[in-house]
Order: sequence, then C-alpha cells, then structure tokens
Amino acid sequence: MVHVDGRDFIGALLLGAAIATGNPAYADFGVPSIILPALVALALLAFLGRSDLPPARVRSVLSWTAALYIAFILLWYEQYKLTGDEGSVDLFTKLTDWAGFHGHEKIMRLGVGICEIIASAFLLVPAVQGLGGIGALMLMSGAIFFHIFTPLGVDPYGDGGILFKEACSVWISSLLVIWWRRNQLVALARRVGLPVPAMLAA
Repeated sequence: MVHVDGRDFIGALLLGAAIATGNPAYADFGVPSIILPALVALALLAFLGRSDLPPARVRSVLSWTAALYIAFILLWYEQYKLTGDEGSVDLFTKLTDWAGFHGHEKIMRLGVGICEIIASAFLLVPAVQGLGGIGALMLMSGAIFFHIFTPLGVDPYGDGGILFKEACSVWISSLLVIWWRRNQLVALARRVGLPVPAMLAA
C-alpha cells in the first residue's frame, strides 16, 4: 500500500476549493456551476485514495490539474484584454489613472495579457511547468493587490466579485503547482547557478 503524503492531501483539498470558487465559463449555468466544481474536488480525493499509485504520479496529476485550471482561467480572459472589450478597457483605465499613467491603459492591458499567455504556455510545457506557476503567482499577486488597494475594488463589475475570486483561486493553484514541481524548480535553479531555498530543496 502506497502512503500518500499528508501535504499532498491538503493540497488536493485546497485545489478543489480553489476550483469550486467559481468558473467564468459556466458561471451562468445555474446548478451545474455548483455541482461540477464539487465533483472535481471529490474526484481529486478519490484519486488520492487509490493505493496503487506512486506518490510521484499523484503529484504529477495534481500539478497538471492545477496547471490546466490556471491556463484555462488566464486564457479565458484574453478574449476581453486583447480585443479591447469595454469592461476590460474601463478596468485598466482605472488602474493606469490611479497609478498616474493617464492614457496608457492599452499598454498595461496588452502587457498583462501577453504575460498571462506566456505563463499559460509555460504551464502547459512539462519541463517548465514550475516556472509557469511562478509567473502565474506573480501576476495574480499583482491582481489581488490592485483589487484590494486601489479604487478598482473587489467587485468592479457588481457581479459578486467573480474576478477577485478567480484571482484568489488562481493564486492558490499557482502556489500548489510550485510546491508539486519544486524538484523541477530546484534542478532548474541549480543548472543556472541560482541559490536554492532550504524549504524547496527538502
């Protein structure tokens, strides 16, 4: 019988909770929008309960689940950022005006969109998935900061704060990808001569 690391079990619960915060693709679908995330969380727990899976395989599948979720959320919003959707333009106008860069919302909007596409691409490439997690974590840290500390607020569209909830869920999922791909990140850091934190090296 294979022992599953308790930290992986907690990570699976956190990932299920992150996905269950809501999803823009089916937010208007009523009951299925509640049931589907719950089924994802149950499937993750059932997966962890299997005794014939080696721990490395468990971590790989969990990391891919988180990575695919992050990439989907980030890429979903590119249809608004890259096409100059009115809501997206208004949002970035508020941010650039607050920061003192009046008239430069397009630069910020497209810049963030391009960075999100790059992070998503990294998340979908096995050899650099951990780097994609770091990129997504940095992007969502910025998003959460702007929601909390600027006039944007946590509910800019009056929809219950879906955008803020998504930022938080992606932040948690990104942190989990980094944790589950820590060996990959340690190897990459050592290859380029960067110092490795003791917590990651453990």
